[in-house]
Amino acid sequence: MNNKRNLLITIITLSLILILGSSYAYLMYTKESSNNYVINVGTLEVTFVDSETQFLNLTNMYPMTDEEGESLEQELVFQVKNTGNLVANYNVYIEELSTEPEFKTVIKYIVNKDNKGYSEPKVLNDDKYIENNGKLKVGETSEYHVKVWLMETADITYMNKEFKAKVIVEGNQNLDKEAPLYDVITAKLDENNSIEDEDGTIYLSGDNKTINFNYVWYSGKLWRITAINPDGSVKLVTQDEIASFSWGPTPAYGKNPTFENSWVRQWLNEDFLSTLYNYENIIVQNANWNATLDETKNDSGPPVQKPETLENQEVVQDVVGLLSAYEYYQSYKILNTPSSGYLNIGYYWSLITPASSIPSLVFLVDAKGLSRASSHNSYGIRPSIILKSGIKSNKGDGSKENPYLLVGDIEKGMVGEKVNTRVSGEYINVDNNVYRIVDIENDIVKLTSNDYIKDNDEIITKKFGSTIYWKNSVTSNNDDYVGYYLNNTWLTDNLKQYITTGTYYLEQDKYESYKNTICNVSNTSQTTKECVKTSNTWSGLVGLPRIGEMFSVQLVDLQDDNLTNIFWLLTPYKPESYSEEKIKAITLIGNDSYYSPSSQYAIRPSIFLKSEVIITGGDGVSPETAYEVGLPKQNKE
Repeated sequence: MNNKRNLLITIITLSLILILGSSYAYLMYTKESSNNYVINVGTLEVTFVDSETQFLNLTNMYPMTDEEGESLEQELVFQVKNTGNLVANYNVYIEELSTEPEFKTVIKYIVNKDNKGYSEPKVLNDDKYIENNGKLKVGETSEYHVKVWLMETADITYMNKEFKAKVIVEGNQNLDKEAPLYDVITAKLDENNSIEDEDGTIYLSGDNKTINFNYVWYSGKLWRITAINPDGSVKLVTQDEIASFSWGPTPAYGKNPTFENSWVRQWLNEDFLSTLYNYENIIVQNANWNATLDETKNDSGPPVQKPETLENQEVVQDVVGLLSAYEYYQSYKILNTPSSGYLNIGYYWSLITPASSIPSLVFLVDAKGLSRASSHNSYGIRPSIILKSGIKSNKGDGSKENPYLLVGDIEKGMVGEKVNTRVSGEYINVDNNVYRIVDIENDIVKLTSNDYIKDNDEIITKKFGSTIYWKNSVTSNNDDYVGYYLNNTWLTDNLKQYITTGTYYLEQDKYESYKNTICNVSNTSQTTKECVKTSNTWSGLVGLPRIGEMFSVQLVDLQDDNLTNIFWLLTPYKPESYSEEKIKAITLIGNDSYYSPSSQYAIRPSIFLKSEVIITGGDGVSPETAYEVGLPKQNKE
């Protein structure tokens, strides 16, 4: 045909429209590379493939039949990827920029999405959408191939004219937009990282490479999402052990150990629960915790049975519980390798499931990730909670470095805010040492060091003392003893301006209730907040954690550091059957045991902050971003 027309399809810009009330915000960042042209727009990344520039240039184009148009070799190829933390709803369409004349009625195009074949030819005036009401899961990418031509019916009106258009990628996703956590997490699940049970419960299953999107920061603690329930509620377990102490009393001969009567249940729903912010509105209050005995007792690990299928059901309704042996099994079932499962942290920790009445055994997870039956001595505790259906996330992508934040949780601390307004678990940097908030009482903040004391990255070890009595260690005038060392050699003048004298409880432990180390009455039914405290105390500046206290556990991340050391506690241990006095310490595998005070182990000091200490920076979410602290100007010495 002699009357050839020039056709120029120019991709001028790609825009992401974020709806903010009745207004629009356009977010666009572009960068060029040697191979592709990439536009990152909010949470959608658009990449041009096989194009030297960001536009498709068709020269010497003439009116043609559909058959000729469909056979064109030149096409615009681009990808749209969801790089956010929510499902992306989006449209892609062609918007004509030509005005004299308009080409809408004589332009045709076809689309091939994800190599599934080309669509039927569309007239731009009738249907401008390359993609209408598209959806992309988190991390998902779609690729588009678009061919465009001038219709056979075009007349001389369009001769020697130029058609210009832009392709618009339009979405309404925002990284900080509130969305139900259920929706956010289910969008990331597939057959490679989850298992659906017959009751509709979806368990996350895999290793830390495939399960790298289920971290939640709530109330000063880092959690992992373990399951999505059919009603939209979400089960969590803490990433770390939070305490270490004996699971519960040994039952009478032939009787099963029961979670209902356990010491760990008391601690979870008294001491631990009291540290959770706004839990009445965030956590299911009457959650069912199935603690039915499972006699599998296979030391090489599961299969264990689903608790609901067992006889003699024991279901306890509480706010906080523990994972069952069955739930732990689901967390790595897809791998069939417990050591690689995302819940294996390299330490021993207790499960809720009793395993035998004779002898009295309870399931635990060992340092290799195996769940097995063992006597219920002092192992680590990883609390579990269930978030209410509809709880929303408003920040984060679920990674360890950027965990989901929950709507309703305490906001991050502001510069100038007092540290005593914060919550247990947040990280504080004092005198170049990172601590975690243990407790806040009467406006005084107790902290325990997050790591061991070191000298040039070498862990310092000290003897506890010549006896099990902390006071003797402090007054020994011997730098080899931890009490004297901490309150003299280690204690700097800079640290002194931030800390105050605190009360440290020194009552002994006999592998009985954790309350016995702080309360005046053995195995009391009162909480540790309410009970009359033991008179066996020491008042001073620097001490150590005690048994059963928040964060009196191994906190070194084995996956990152591959390093751990036994470290001292304050708690003596001298049952009647022992002639030698011992002192408690946390072992290499995370449980507590007892040692001679002349042994030499690592140190994690505890201190009490003055009530006037304020935040001067940081966000408290990780050791790397711990709150920096200072004193109001008038209080500085």
